[in-house]
Amino acid sequence: MALAMALAVTVALNVAGCGGGEDTTSPPAETSQPLPKLPQGWQVHRDPAIGYAIGIPRHWQVSRSNEAGVEASLIRSADHLVAVTVVAARDSEALDVPLDEFATAALAALPGFDSQLEPSDPRQFQGTPFDAVSTTATGTTKARGIKERTTLLVLRREDVVNYTAAIVENARQKKSVKDRALALEMMRTLRDLPPESQ
Repeated sequence: MALAMALAVTVALNVAGCGGGEDTTSPPAETSQPLPKLPQGWQVHRDPAIGYAIGIPRHWQVSRSNEAGVEASLIRSADHLVAVTVVAARDSEALDVPLDEFATAALAALPGFDSQLEPSDPRQFQGTPFDAVSTTATGTTKARGIKERTTLLVLRREDVVNYTAAIVENARQKKSVKDRALALEMMRTLRDLPPESQ
């Protein structure tokens, strides 16, 4: 899924188009954002390689991948009915694309489904310090024939960082609805953390 997200973000940049000419201005200095108060039992997870901090629900698991040179986090619910992939981009190509265009292009580009996903109209994603939108689509996976609902979030700190998160849930299992709600609450705790490479 991490590689799929990286590919989708790349396609989003190509489909939505890049900004104008070469940007000669320096981006603002990236600073850490404090985490909000987390629900009882949640743990803080900091990833200095990708550059983010987040609250993780009890018993959820976090792993990392570096596929095709793209760092990604995979966060899974305890029952594995929901998986969240998070990637970050700090380049002008990502930051210059309007949020709505970026979100729908990235979701439509996710590979591994029987047919191309058809994103819903983007909606503002509330409860976060970022400019943020969400869009959703449902499709059947090629490999396992499972109906999955995907919610794609784009959270942007203007001129600094673009976080893209894909929340994928097993749409055939009713229990996944609660996990998806937890995943959305988790994404509201995400905060910027300057990556260790800076």
